Amino acid sequence: MSRIRHTWIALPGWSSSVSARIAWIFLFLIAFFALFGPMVANEKPYFCKLDGKRYYPLFSQVSESGLSKAHPNHSPVTWRQTSFESVWRAPIPYSHFSIDPQAKSYQQPLSYAQGEVRFRHWLGTDVLGRDVLAGMIRGCRVSLLIGFGSMLLALLIGIPLGSAAAFWGDTNWRISFSQLVQGMLAAVFVFLIWFTPLSLLVKMVLTMATLFSFWYFLWRKGSDGRKRFAVPLDQIVMGIISIIDGFPGIFLILILVAIIPVKGWVVVMFTIALLRWPGMARYMRAEVFKMTETNYVKAAQIATIPSKQILQKHIIPFAFRPVMIAFIFGVSSAILTESSLSFLGIGLPTEEINWGRLLAQSRNNFDAWWLVVFPGAAIFFTLLSLYTIGNVWQKIQMKTDVEIQR
Repeated sequence: MSRIRHTWIALPGWSSSVSARIAWIFLFLIAFFALFGPMVANEKPYFCKLDGKRYYPLFSQVSESGLSKAHPNHSPVTWRQTSFESVWRAPIPYSHFSIDPQAKSYQQPLSYAQGEVRFRHWLGTDVLGRDVLAGMIRGCRVSLLIGFGSMLLALLIGIPLGSAAAFWGDTNWRISFSQLVQGMLAAVFVFLIWFTPLSLLVKMVLTMATLFSFWYFLWRKGSDGRKRFAVPLDQIVMGIISIIDGFPGIFLILILVAIIPVKGWVVVMFTIALLRWPGMARYMRAEVFKMTETNYVKAAQIATIPSKQILQKHIIPFAFRPVMIAFIFGVSSAILTESSLSFLGIGLPTEEINWGRLLAQSRNNFDAWWLVVFPGAAIFFTLLSLYTIGNVWQKIQMKTDVEIQR
């Protein structure tokens, strides 16, 4: 118990702010539904018994058609209408995609689909008769997956580029002729990948693997003064950042998502990461610039410690902490962007349900107030929780910096 208690206290703001505690509890609740959503909202029961045989549909591949063939006397078998000898259902006996044929579209909250309380639609139904509460739980997974996933990708891209641009500048990173040729071959390989008949996910994975492999090769080979060509890393990185920042973010996301023929959360996640990594790179670049002026880094350079070791062990771990504040704010921005795209019907497949897609359905029926209140509240309180934690973390970091300066 003491170890768990120390873990809670280690959360930023947990021991100093009541609002931060509420924010952390709300985010952990959202994360719980994101991880265990299928266990909470699912039309398949945990356990059912039919003709003396026990089945565990939620944890196996048992289907309604399979039970119908195995038990022709009860055919057709349906999860909600068949009278099982014993059954243990999920708390919400509806999946996010299941349409309740006995429920009307835009049915009020706390309404019944059948004459039993367990089949009640606690938050009503949408335009197709799907359970809104099940869709809200599904939205937890989609929002957190895209929000945190896109920002993690942005960190993986922005931290190395921002750190290298600030530490080596325009003259300190030198490569040999062979490394230059290998870089050109890597660029050609990436170019050819996008003109081969592969799926979009495979293209993205191969591109990321090629770029990180080339970066790792340069990192392992070192950057001493005996190399021939000086690479203006700072100019290149800042030039790319300026080009990306020159476009309006939301419009560029709309264009990229609209022209890509494949729809799915992977496309949305990579698209948001493509536009969020410049922010991470700028924050990391500024922090590395500040860290290089500290006395212990200058002492390490005087002691002829390799540059890679200084950057990897003495700069990035300390510069990374303030960047995490920008990461928290970036997650909230990514969730808002994903909800906006879903509200416009862009990005995710049409059959996917999330908070933005539920909110968009209210445009067809202004009387369906529950499609505005519940998804809107979920988006609002998620963003508010992330902003609260980010602000508390920022105050703690500023206080720590002041104490260090003293």
